[in-house]
Amino acid sequence: MKKTSFLMCPLLVINFLLSGCIDQQILDDVELTTAVGYDLISDDLIEATAVVPQYQPDSSVTNKTFSATSKLTKDISDKLTRQSSKPFVSGKLEVTLYSTELAKEGLRNIIDIFERDPHIGSRLYLVIAEGELKKQLNIQYGTIDNGMFLSKMIEHNVESGMLPKTNLHQFTKSLYSDGIDPFLPFIKLEGKVANIEGIAVFKEDKYIDLIPEEDCSIFKMLLERSTKDVSLSIELEEDSARASVHSIATKRSYKIKTPMQNPDIKINLDINAVIREYSNGRITKQVTSKIEKKMEKIIRNRANKMINNFQNQQIDPLGIGNQVKYQARYWDPQKWDVLYPDSSIDVKVNVKINQAGVVK
Repeated sequence: MKKTSFLMCPLLVINFLLSGCIDQQILDDVELTTAVGYDLISDDLIEATAVVPQYQPDSSVTNKTFSATSKLTKDISDKLTRQSSKPFVSGKLEVTLYSTELAKEGLRNIIDIFERDPHIGSRLYLVIAEGELKKQLNIQYGTIDNGMFLSKMIEHNVESGMLPKTNLHQFTKSLYSDGIDPFLPFIKLEGKVANIEGIAVFKEDKYIDLIPEEDCSIFKMLLERSTKDVSLSIELEEDSARASVHSIATKRSYKIKTPMQNPDIKINLDINAVIREYSNGRITKQVTSKIEKKMEKIIRNRANKMINNFQNQQIDPLGIGNQVKYQARYWDPQKWDVLYPDSSIDVKVNVKINQAGVVK
């Protein structure tokens, strides 16, 4: 199925949802959209579900949803209009969710309208979700409305070190730039539970693969020039001990030889950390040294495996091509696409544990 087959449908949905400015309207007189989910029904049919918070007299919040389907010749906004006595506005739209089936077909045309509308902020979160969104968005995920709940969940996991920075602006920047492919948070909605399962990586605008939860922090360290608040559990087999190591700061740098001629690329990670927990008594210098070496080995092996998988799939969510572009005397994106899968890319890791935390 061609990506252009979805162009008119989402435009009709979002044009309707974006009609109006909340600043000039009373809250009770509008349907304030905070989240929109998209399910793929068939090759030419999409179902959109809009979430509108309902503020109760006792200050509690419940969720009301409006759903409609459309083919290319259907005006979905008419269907939604018939379901409400109030106009829809989305000046407070927090998050848009896309089913995995839809994301595999491509998101370029669906997100285009968000980029163009002045009422939508560039910090809007885009999310890939497993589960039937129409069904799941009817479930209450906390004491606040679903749009705000999902937005806060993503924001918290960005700040806590699991997820890299992500929003509409960063997704579209990666989508339209040479030498980098986009990524988005991947959420599983099941029952009354919403859980971040990992990071969805793309080839251009199509969802290709999932970075599992346990590798998300390593992806973040490789992606961002500097990171903090990343945690990792270490097991020392010979001592039957476990340690929880917290990264205070990670600095990432590149060294690239002959950028556009059989590139030899080294990615260096310098990590300063503390031991939060240790399960086997006193933390000596010898124990600290063992934990440093084991942490270096784990991160190096998992990082190199991740990059090798990206090369095999011919995707570049880390933006390695971008780094080559900045260091090359000339840049040829077509030539880089040929060079990238077979380029020598190696991650070097140096861990320094500065102090020990809690002993258990």
